[in-house]
Amino acid sequence: MKRSLSILLLFSLVAVQGFAQGTGRLEEEAEIVIRKDRKIVLPPAIRNFEKIPQLPVSGTTTKQSYLFKKFNYSLNPLEPFFQTANYRSSKPATDFTSNYVKAGYGNFGTPYFEGYLGSPKSEDYVFNLYVRHLSSRRGPVFDENSGNGKTEASVGGKFFNGLNTISGSLNYTQQKVHFFGYNPVLDLSSDAIEQKFSRFSANVAVEKTERDQDLNYSFETDWVFFRDDLEAKENKFNFDVTADYKLSENIKVSMKALAILSKRQDEAIDVNRNFLNLQPRITYAGNGFSLAGGINFAGDNDSGNGMSVYPVVEGSFSVNTGLRVYAGYEGTVTMNTLESSIAQNPFLQAAFDLRNTEKESDIYGGVELDLSKGLRLNAGASLASLNNLQLITNAASDSSRFEILYDQGPTDRLNIFSEINYEQEGQVRSSLRFDFYNYELTSTSPNLAEAWHLPTFKTAFHNTFFPLENLSVTADVYYLGGLKALNGETGEAFDLDDILDLNLGGRYQLNQQFGVFLKLNNLFGTNYQRYLNYPSRGIQFLGGISVSF
Repeated sequence: MKRSLSILLLFSLVAVQGFAQGTGRLEEEAEIVIRKDRKIVLPPAIRNFEKIPQLPVSGTTTKQSYLFKKFNYSLNPLEPFFQTANYRSSKPATDFTSNYVKAGYGNFGTPYFEGYLGSPKSEDYVFNLYVRHLSSRRGPVFDENSGNGKTEASVGGKFFNGLNTISGSLNYTQQKVHFFGYNPVLDLSSDAIEQKFSRFSANVAVEKTERDQDLNYSFETDWVFFRDDLEAKENKFNFDVTADYKLSENIKVSMKALAILSKRQDEAIDVNRNFLNLQPRITYAGNGFSLAGGINFAGDNDSGNGMSVYPVVEGSFSVNTGLRVYAGYEGTVTMNTLESSIAQNPFLQAAFDLRNTEKESDIYGGVELDLSKGLRLNAGASLASLNNLQLITNAASDSSRFEILYDQGPTDRLNIFSEINYEQEGQVRSSLRFDFYNYELTSTSPNLAEAWHLPTFKTAFHNTFFPLENLSVTADVYYLGGLKALNGETGEAFDLDDILDLNLGGRYQLNQQFGVFLKLNNLFGTNYQRYLNYPSRGIQFLGGISVSF
């Protein structure tokens, strides 16, 4: 230490002397005092031990990905779907979390609650809890006699071990409706026409985490227990396995297997319904084109047809970077269940006829076109031959309930469609789809003269706008035309009015934790009938607040 101080003192004297000689002036003598007892004391460092909050999904900016698929136009007249648009802001997303609570209230006596609670962010696991409730005490007619409601709850989690992602969940849903399509002269109590559905399911899945390798795979199983108040029961055990392997840069083979073991009990019906569909494929991807081929080995144990082989082939050709032309042919079998049929129409009578739908053949083709940046078009057509297509009519024994009829032979279905998607990031996101359908039935029976309750025209127009900071606005339009209905009790056929449904919604984020939302449904106020004798509610509104934490 003394040596270091001596050297420092020597350099200081030399520097002072050199400076004095350079200026030609005589410097005064100075005394240098060195204090060894002085200590530099710094304040304690501030350390933040708070956990890093999870980032919201909507905070991530990604390039728009377009997925063309079929839309569900069921327009359930009892249960309006209130959903607020994802929040977007230029503010840093690090102050947000994925946990939230939403609560609101609307006309027709409609309380709404939704909540999500997730585990702290981890690279190894994630757990979550989700609940949602939406009900309306009054409906479009007869007040409480046409009320409805739905409650959902789910707890789940995922575990990541580097190679695989293991996930599981327990889910419960309860739904309540009323058979309110009865003659107004009748005086019925709400309890006498009430129908409830309950569903409990357990799900386990395993999939490869990194899916960019030569070999990819996934396995999923669902155990579903479905009940209603009419003593109908359905237990299903679903097993879904997929795998694909890349043989070379151009060739890939894949296999998808779906097996369903089910049991249905409904009044005098007590039957086991099993289903299997094996889908091996081989795909060749060349320079600007691809070709895929394989089979669907599908069938069941309750149709009497056993297992059948259906060929599958699809080819596509990219004319340039913005134009793709595709065409294909396939056949398969789709399993219809008690649950899936009730999801389509919750007013079905007990012990209705239930069969699987066979697609003998489907010839399809189309074109995908990038018109400009953010603007994409898809258009095409399909001609399919279907056996056991579900046709829903008012039941012959009770017109307030519905039954399912089937054509005696193949039903030819022509579908011409077009779809356009547009996005200007941070400003607008839109999608428009149009479908035209034409059905030709084999049967000459009067009760199968038309494809009952299946529309000829379908249109869905979805829009999300971001006009101001912290504000998002949604505008959706649905149109269904050409609906025909049959009252099986009277044998009278009806042309139902076209459905035009306009929905508007908005959300404003007050700050990083609190937001408000408002949703308006069926702004034209028409009591349209998706199914005969079941009008929908008129103008509906729901408003509320949301809290993130």
